[in-house]
Amino acid sequence: MNGTIDVDTIAQAGADYPALTQLFGGYYHQDWREDHVSPDAALEAFIRDASAETVAAAATEIDRLLSAGFDAAALAQLMADGFDCNYVAEADGLSSAAWLTKVRDSLRAAAS
Repeated sequence: MNGTIDVDTIAQAGADYPALTQLFGGYYHQDWREDHVSPDAALEAFIRDASAETVAAAATEIDRLLSAGFDAAALAQLMADGFDCNYVAEADGLSSAAWLTKVRDSLRAAAS
């Protein structure tokens, strides 16, 4: 895919990826830095608060998201506009895909 992502994909993100919507919108919201000292702390809070099923579902949804073929710009836009995720991986030297892979691996480790 190219850098453009359609409005329907953004609008449907919550329905298509409900566990990720809970994770990103709930733990990486616009004030997430007031609630968590780091991106890892926000993820740990989600893992602690969510059910084991939701944690596992979030890992599976990341696999689906990464295999959807979005390029870096489209993935970053979907994260921000579709999931209301206010963490910007690039600010920490990671691509969105690399950060999502890291998050997925942490979710899988917690679910096992």
